[in-house]
Amino acid sequence: MTEGLFVRRPRAGFITLGCKVNQYESARIAEELWERGFDIAGDDEPLDVCVVNTCSVTQVAAAKSRNAIRRIRRRCPRALIVVTGCGTEADRSAVESVPEIDLVVANSEKDRIADYILERFAGQGDFSLPHPRLEGGFLYNNGRVRALLKVQDGCDNFCSYCIIPYTRGKPRSRPAQDVLGEARRLAEAGYREVVVTGICIGAYDSGGLRLADLLGQLACIDGIERIRLSSIEPGDVDEALVELLRTEPRICRHLHLPLQSGDDDILRAMNRPYTAAEYVRILHRVRSAVPELAVTTDVIVGFPGETEEQFRRTVELVESLRFAKVHVFPFSPRRGTPAVDMPDQVPQKEKDRRVHELISVSAKLQRDFAEGYVGREVGVLVEGARPKDGWAEGLTDTYLRVSFPCSESLEGQIVKVRVVRANSFGAEGERV
Repeated sequence: MTEGLFVRRPRAGFITLGCKVNQYESARIAEELWERGFDIAGDDEPLDVCVVNTCSVTQVAAAKSRNAIRRIRRRCPRALIVVTGCGTEADRSAVESVPEIDLVVANSEKDRIADYILERFAGQGDFSLPHPRLEGGFLYNNGRVRALLKVQDGCDNFCSYCIIPYTRGKPRSRPAQDVLGEARRLAEAGYREVVVTGICIGAYDSGGLRLADLLGQLACIDGIERIRLSSIEPGDVDEALVELLRTEPRICRHLHLPLQSGDDDILRAMNRPYTAAEYVRILHRVRSAVPELAVTTDVIVGFPGETEEQFRRTVELVESLRFAKVHVFPFSPRRGTPAVDMPDQVPQKEKDRRVHELISVSAKLQRDFAEGYVGREVGVLVEGARPKDGWAEGLTDTYLRVSFPCSESLEGQIVKVRVVRANSFGAEGERV
């Protein structure tokens, strides 16, 4: 850890891997450190503290976490490196054995990371602790356009491939008043869209107040123009949520409904709580009520025992359901989950082939989705405006990324745009 008397505020940096919940939690830790007198550093700035929020959902994610720790130690050899996240829960002893790490903090103690960091600083006799800031205004979601809003943590679905129930614990819901209070604060700070996130948001239950009830109350907050849902399990899309999607204009017409496989035997082996036909019925029910709904999904290929015929069923189902986008993942064995010991593991080369094939299918579906908007007017919440380059870009409520010519700064505004063509990342348009 850096030594010596600070003549400036100490700099804290963050490396966040994995899901939106990790992103939200890193942002909140950054806000707390900022309030306690730290500066939050940008990329490649010198650091006195670095918090690495790890992911362990796949082997690739775990490897990225380890590599990030080594990189930050090489770049900032005297910084305090604090490691937290699901990687610390999946294999704590392995994490603690990494010599580059100074402090390991479990997921359950994330809300105390700022305390632990200050304790470490206080333990260095030559350190001058930073003075807390009295002013407000930290941008804990950069850009003041779209903010993550965590409402829930934990999962008890125990899909056979997933380590999350072991690293995040049982479902726990934030009190509704806490969520609403944070949303009001975000609105006052100028955020136009909130993304309701959690590990299993469909399990939200605050004293009998369920997810649709919470969303209805969020929609009453002045200043919040859009409320977007992160991933939700298909079986959690109840009639109350469908009705809200149909009638409440502030609720984005976009759902991310994980499919994982189009074959019933594989779904059963995954311990997914639906058949392919049941998934289709859920999707058709929602689309019949909300015709403009955009649906994205996740698919795992190469699950143990998956044959070519079973993979073909998945491809055919994905094509028929006209998803706006498909996130494709090769099966990644995670120690401690039932799937790691299942017979008939699919060779990596075959998994890679299936991934590439399904990614190609997704690219075509994504293009078809964008082409369906050509000639139509859409509202675009501008995220990035580059007046010098003459362009701005942002998202529609259906999660279509649209860029359009623009010579002024419109960041944070919802702008009417006519879509003129689809492209490889979304669509291009012209301001109406």
